Amino acid sequence: MKLRSLIKDKKAQLGLTTVKAVMIAFLVLAVIAVSVVLALVSLRDASIFTANSAEYNDTTDVISNVTAGVTNFFDNTSTIFAILVVVVIILAISIIIAVVSRFGGAGATRSL
Repeated sequence: MKLRSLIKDKKAQLGLTTVKAVMIAFLVLAVIAVSVVLALVSLRDASIFTANSAEYNDTTDVISNVTAGVTNFFDNTSTIFAILVVVVIILAISIIIAVVSRFGGAGATRSL
């Protein structure tokens, strides 16, 4: 029943629901990444660990690794957005072709 309602929904045919879901997922990932980095930095700067101890150095290493991983991930989001744009364009063209073929075939023949 859910599939039938998606077929009738014009936004779902254009792929806009998929694009919206991906954008929301990226925003959620960004908020989680920023909060993790802030939590780690505040943990390091809270003077819990003595300077140059193994725990302090491990926390600093984890912060640099997380920051590098988040940066690398969000550097590649432009590729994902480009793929989504291509999918939306292909879906829009296929919908236009389907609508034109529906209306174009009826009046082509004429009897004398």
